[in-house]
Amino acid sequence: MTFISKILNIVASSFSVDQLSQGEEVPILLPYYHLVSDKDHPFHYNYNFPSTKRFRQDLDFLLDHFDPISLEELHTGLNLRNTFHLTFDDGLRECYEIIAPILKEKGIPATFFVNPAFVDNHDLFHRYKAAVLNRFFAKKGVKTELKKTYADLLSLDQTAEDIGLKWEEYLDEEKPYMSMEQLKQMAEDGFTIGAHSWDHPEFWLLDDDHQLEEISDSMEWLVANFNPTIKAFAFPFTDFGVSDSVFDTIHRKRICDITFGTAGIKSEKIPNHFQRLPMERNGVLSAKDILREEYLAFKIKKLLGKHYTERN
Repeated sequence: MTFISKILNIVASSFSVDQLSQGEEVPILLPYYHLVSDKDHPFHYNYNFPSTKRFRQDLDFLLDHFDPISLEELHTGLNLRNTFHLTFDDGLRECYEIIAPILKEKGIPATFFVNPAFVDNHDLFHRYKAAVLNRFFAKKGVKTELKKTYADLLSLDQTAEDIGLKWEEYLDEEKPYMSMEQLKQMAEDGFTIGAHSWDHPEFWLLDDDHQLEEISDSMEWLVANFNPTIKAFAFPFTDFGVSDSVFDTIHRKRICDITFGTAGIKSEKIPNHFQRLPMERNGVLSAKDILREEYLAFKIKKLLGKHYTERN
């Protein structure tokens, strides 16, 4: 935890989530995760995912204080006070094996954002490649922190080749992602499938044309395979570096009905664009602590006029 985070958490502990979440301009709560697992997972290099016990505790806390709603209900914009919509990124197989059964048990709707390039385990996200390689070197007693950006993809593949690691074999053996069949079953079970770009690049490294290509290609795949009622897109990593021009094109060409960033509890000036709250931060904070801290930070930023998202 950062110093500021510790201070916010201490101050926020004097208030309840119900107290902090009230107010006309407080945005709807949109928590998101990537992974839930009780196993030692190489992707812990990317985020501190919760155990099934912690995940269940998070959900129980959310249900005690907020009402779950579907993506369609979020899109209508009606009766959003004291509600939340849950989302998951990257389409990892734990979404099907662990997360979806728990959500069905508790009656919670959710949206799962996937990258077409990785469905059916055809390829692996560059930061997951870096995580697998970092774990390999850690087991050898070698301390390393491989570069993780989209621009470093070729060097990651070269490193894997140098140590005799074949991604095709890894994908076939580990199957980190959901299959198309599993995604279809998720949709039949009432969950929403959305797009998360074609292959998960950092958008701030791309120009506007390449950003729009990533969005358009993934949305075309989504429509062709799922024909969703609401066409949803979640920016990979963050929407930082995405220009107003890109958003204008998305709306003008009706590429998406609704889009999402990851800036936490923040207000938005762009219609049908929402900010989600990461729930895998710090690794030790419960949903209660994360929400109290975030809502208090929002209240402070609002007093300072800093509660709207900045992308540049």
